[in-house]
Amino acid sequence: MAPATATAAGRVTAIRGPVIVTTEFARQRRLFVDVLGHAAVAEEALSTTQVAAVFGLDGRRAQAALYELPGSRIGAWVVEFDPPDPTVIRVGGVGYACDAMKMIDFFTTDRPAAIARLKAAGFEFVSEGADLQLPDGGRFVEAHLRGPDGVMVAVIEPLNRPLQQFVTVTDKLFSEMQSTSAPVSDFEPVRAFYEDVLGVPMGLRYEFESDSFSKMVGLSQTTRIRANNYGRVVEDVMLGIIHYGLPAGSFASLCERAQPPHRGLVGVRLDVSGLDALLERCAAHRLSIRVPPTAAGGTRALGPGRNAVVVAPHGVWHWLVETAPAHPPRHDPHVANE
Repeated sequence: MAPATATAAGRVTAIRGPVIVTTEFARQRRLFVDVLGHAAVAEEALSTTQVAAVFGLDGRRAQAALYELPGSRIGAWVVEFDPPDPTVIRVGGVGYACDAMKMIDFFTTDRPAAIARLKAAGFEFVSEGADLQLPDGGRFVEAHLRGPDGVMVAVIEPLNRPLQQFVTVTDKLFSEMQSTSAPVSDFEPVRAFYEDVLGVPMGLRYEFESDSFSKMVGLSQTTRIRANNYGRVVEDVMLGIIHYGLPAGSFASLCERAQPPHRGLVGVRLDVSGLDALLERCAAHRLSIRVPPTAAGGTRALGPGRNAVVVAPHGVWHWLVETAPAHPPRHDPHVANE
C-alpha cells in the first residue's frame, strides 16, 4: 500500500509506457508496428514551441508517433528531433552500466517464433538470455535482441505461470509491453521516489542469484540481483529498478547522458491526478523539476491537460500528465425537473 503522505493529494493513475528518442524513425516504426503488432494511434509534427514546452529544448522541431498495442493503452512515444543529436545513451544496449533505462519487456507463449520474427525484420539476436527461477517458484526464459538507438528488447516466456497473470493481451505473439527496467547504482533513493513521492504501488519484488543472468549482462561473477517493479502488474507498464549487486565504483553511471535530445530510452509517461500536489512533494524531496507544468505542448500523445517533467534520483525523466477531470453536466434552471 502506498504511504498516506503520497496519496492524500496527487497520485499516479496509470503508467502508459516509455519515451524513446530516435534518429532511426523508420526502424522504430518497423519494430513496434510490423514486428510487435502495435498501431500508430498518434503521429504528428511538433513545433519549436511544443518541443520547448514538453522537452525543455530550444530551437528544435520534432516528429513523433505514439505506438500502442490494440487491446491496451500501453505503448511507446517515439520522438525524432530536428536537428538531431547523435549521442546514444546506452551504446550497444547491453552491459551493466547503471542509471539509465535499458530494456522493454514483452511476454510470449512462443519464444522461438517471437525471436524468429524479430530476426527476420533485421533486429540483432544478442542472447538466449537467462533461465530464471524466482523465490516464489516462478520459472521464466528470457531472450534479448537489440533494437534501434541502443534500446534492448526482452522476450520472456513463462514456463509455469499463465500469461494473464502479467499481461492483458494473451492471444498474439507479443503481449503489450509488460515492463521497462533501469539498472540503478543506488537502490534506496529510487525506491523512495516511487513509494514515498509518487506513491506508486509495488507490484513485484524479487532477489535471486543466477549464473546465466549474470553472464547475460556481462558480469564475470555471479552476483545477487535485487529488483522492485512498480505499478499494477497487469494494467500498467511496470517500472523496474534493478541492482546488480556490484560494489560502488565498479560500473559506469549513465545519469548525465540519459536525457533528451540523446538517443534511447529517456523516460516514461504517467497519467496523474493532482499534478500540483505531486510537484510539491517532488520539490520537498529536492528532486529536479526539469520542465515546469504547462498546457502549451498540445501533443496528441500527452493530451490536452497540463504536464511536467520530474527527474528521478537515477536520472530517468518522468512525464507527469494530468488527466482532465470529468465535468458534471451544467444545470439549466429553465429545464424543469421531471
